[in-house]
Parts: sequence; structure tokens; C-alpha cells
Amino acid sequence: MVRIISYNIEYCEGIPGLWYQYLEFWKIFFPPKQLDQRMVDELKKLKPDILTLIEVDTGSFRSRGTDEVRFIEEKMGLKSFVERVKYPLTGWLKLFHHTPILDKQANAIVSKYKLRKIKYHVLHEGTKRVIIEATIDCPKPVTLLAAHLALGKKTRAKQVDELVKIVNSIKNPVILMGDFNTFNGVAEIEKLLTKTNLRDKIALEKESVPFTEPAWHPTKRLDYILTSSDLNVKKYTILHFNFSDHLPIMIEFEFKNKSHGKKSYVSKIGEINKKK
Repeated sequence: MVRIISYNIEYCEGIPGLWYQYLEFWKIFFPPKQLDQRMVDELKKLKPDILTLIEVDTGSFRSRGTDEVRFIEEKMGLKSFVERVKYPLTGWLKLFHHTPILDKQANAIVSKYKLRKIKYHVLHEGTKRVIIEATIDCPKPVTLLAAHLALGKKTRAKQVDELVKIVNSIKNPVILMGDFNTFNGVAEIEKLLTKTNLRDKIALEKESVPFTEPAWHPTKRLDYILTSSDLNVKKYTILHFNFSDHLPIMIEFEFKNKSHGKKSYVSKIGEINKKK
């Protein structure tokens, strides 16, 4: 069984989503001390095999020069990571790569499995355009995609069209996760589900309302882990952490036994022969 957590950590600013907390704008530059360690302490209890991080600081003065991805990898005893600033290197947005704080705003995947075949897809629309792709062997190959979609509805729709093409170009089972910013509901990703073999297993969550934002009182579902149909998701959980304005999602999955039907058929033939 493989356990994955996807979490928008809001650059460790420590704002659970109450409206007046956003007025504490100084946290954008000076987040609460030790919040990253407290978050790691809670995540360690769950022992994830893979951790997808959205909105992570990779070493600006906000994080006091600490690459939070490396920090989390080390503290959680994981062995491999990939991180990428989420803005493209072309057009006017390349200026973000030369702007303090913005040049360290990234997404990442951290894993106990070696990450290989790493790619970066750059979407054509939106500000946050970079999709991280990485393959793991657990023990069969699975391709992971980490995404943070646009705030605008029309732009998100165009990004979804591109995600459909990316997912369908991958031969391995796919797990697509991250913050999709679906402010208008799950219907926004309907095309993603119908045009690919990805499945949404939120129905397995029986203990919480199916929302992930704001963390203090969730009313929207912005965060997802979507899995290929040939993966068997045994558990889907929304975790009640208050380190960010988003709640993290955790799934546990295994590979489906495709030979199960064949074995059953052989067993039945054996039973018939015995009766003869």
C-alpha cells in the first residue's frame, strides 16, 4: 500500500483562512517561527511515502533562506525530491524569476521512492503554469503530476484542456494532484475526468465534508488527488490540519490485480475437471 499526501502549505505563512487573518500582511514576509517544524511533526505521524507540496518557499528571505522542500525531505526521512518555480521562463512572467520572494515560490514532490523521468510542462495560459511530472516505481511504475491551476475560471478551463492532453500522453498509471482552484465546484474538472481514465475517489471519505478551503471552516473543494482507473484507492482522507488556509488530502492505493479474472477462470476449469 502506498500513501500520498497533497498539501498546499501557503508558504508556511500560518493563516488558516479567517478573513481578518489576511489583514496580517506581515506574515507574507515574516511567517510564524517553527511553523514548518510543527507541520512536519504532524505529517511524520502519518508516515507518507509521497508528499506533494503546493505553494512552498525554496529559500527566500521569507523562509529565512531555508529551502522548505529540502527541510521537509530531511526531517521526514524521505529520499528524493523535485521542486520548480511555478512561473514560466518566457514572456513577461520571466520577470517573476528576478523578483524577491516570487523567484522562490514553487511546487514540489518529495518521495521515499526515487523520482525519475522528471519533466516540466508549461501551460499556455495563466500565471501559475508549470506542471511537475515525475515517475516512481512502487514497485510498478506510476507517473505523478503536481499542478496549481489559475484563479480565473476561463483560464482554468483552458488549462484543463491541456491537462487532458498531458495525462493521455502518459502510458503509466497517473496520479494528478494539487490545488485546482475550482471555485465554481467539481463540475470544472468534469472534462478532465471524462476525457481521461482519471477517477475522483472523494466518496471514500466518510468522516468529513468534501471541502478543503478555508481550513478553519471548509466551504470549497479546491484540492484534489485524481488516480488512474487501474489503481485501487483504498482510502481517501481530508486531514484537519491548521497550518495553512487549505486542508491536506491523503490517499492510500495499491495496484489492481488484472490477472484476477483469469485466475478465477482457471480455478473454475479445475473444479469442473475434478467433478468429471
